[in-house]
Amino acid sequence: MKKPGETINIKLPAAFTAGHEQAVRKYLVGVERLTEVDWQSLTEAMDLLRQAEIVAAGRREHFSAVYDRLVDAVYANRAIERLASLSDLETEGERLRASIARRIMGDLRAAGLWQADVPDSQWLITFCLYWWQVFVRGYAFEIAIYRDLDKSGVRYTHHDLLERQTRFSEYDLEIVKFRGDVKTSTYFVSTRRTERLSHDFYITRMYRTSAKQWYRVVWLVKAFWSLLNGEPIPVAYENIWQVLPGVAQITLHRRDFVVVLYDEWKQRIIARQTERGMD
Repeated sequence: MKKPGETINIKLPAAFTAGHEQAVRKYLVGVERLTEVDWQSLTEAMDLLRQAEIVAAGRREHFSAVYDRLVDAVYANRAIERLASLSDLETEGERLRASIARRIMGDLRAAGLWQADVPDSQWLITFCLYWWQVFVRGYAFEIAIYRDLDKSGVRYTHHDLLERQTRFSEYDLEIVKFRGDVKTSTYFVSTRRTERLSHDFYITRMYRTSAKQWYRVVWLVKAFWSLLNGEPIPVAYENIWQVLPGVAQITLHRRDFVVVLYDEWKQRIIARQTERGMD
């Protein structure tokens, strides 16, 4: 708790530029103002802010440590439990996110980490609320995918979302001995933490600007695709919608991926598991 007369100090990473700051400020005004370049800068900014430091009450912490202590440790498991009980993950999940976000703001204020008279303290609360939004929407999407795979009869295993250590495992699910991740969008290709693209497949979403619509897609390594048949069409990543809803092949960060719409991938998995008894 903040003591009378006690203030806080924020130290931003040296790599956090004016461009990053501008992207964050545009995000606070409204996401509809963000261009594709802004989104990339925002993603970089929020990753960089993990290493920002706050000094309060003689205690020095990275923003990421504050988030782990006051947000993840307090609210993560109960949010996942609640999400798992919801029938409408998108609408009800958003209400859940907003409700807990208000509590997070109160917790940060009570801990003396968000002070109106310290403008830089906005960076910490923005960081926490941004990653809380990513968390809730990410797990809502992941739960929705598991529900759909269960309903469709796909055989797979996945990590235990309610076990914190398992939740941070290297991969989310395994199908026919290939290991994959579930991502709400393709932001992961541009972040320093995840750009290695080390998984065998990614269940994600891609936005088609011309259609103003999100599509569920799967990126998978060629070894996985070889089990499912079909000849992909090579294309530059930025031109992928010239091929989709066909089967595309892209190269990113020196790795080749086949990209296919989620429903087609799922049907091919079901057919393969049915015909050959693959686990």
